[in-house]
Amino acid sequence: MLGYVRRQWPRHRWAVEGVQGVGRPLAQRLLADGETVVDVPAKLSARVRVFDTGNARKTDPVDAHAVAMAALRTPRLKVQGRAR
Repeated sequence: MLGYVRRQWPRHRWAVEGVQGVGRPLAQRLLADGETVVDVPAKLSARVRVFDTGNARKTDPVDAHAVAMAALRTPRLKVQGRAR
């Protein structure tokens, strides 16, 4: 998957919800592979999800969209790894 992403989007970052919590293993793996990770706080993605859908129900597609939107729209999030 990393090879595909690197070929398709040479300038990319990964947005991961809660890199100090449940998202830690994924973030650590991406960082070990030389990727850049944006830490999206769970509360922020939950707010985005509620505003986007009108409810707090979590599904994988809705959650992924909320994390991506929070990462794109919030410039002061913590970025780890090398910048691309």
